[in-house]
Amino acid sequence: MQVELGAEWSLMLYTDGLIEGRVGTDGERLGQDGMVDMIRRQLAEGLRGENLLRAAVSEVRDLNGGELTDDVAVVLLDRTS
Repeated sequence: MQVELGAEWSLMLYTDGLIEGRVGTDGERLGQDGMVDMIRRQLAEGLRGENLLRAAVSEVRDLNGGELTDDVAVVLLDRTS
């Protein structure tokens, strides 16, 4: 399958350690939906590139209440015109 990306696009790749962090007092995991919502909000706030990656990892740690228990790797590929 091929996807036409257009003039501007971004692709974020991350390991499961990022979305397996806990959220709130009931121990629910952040999950993919929570991650997508968080990134959309951060993009709407104007965060891009390295600032977006740092903010995402920092917020996931904050939501978890501290360091994450699994390894975390995040890569952002983007093209701007």
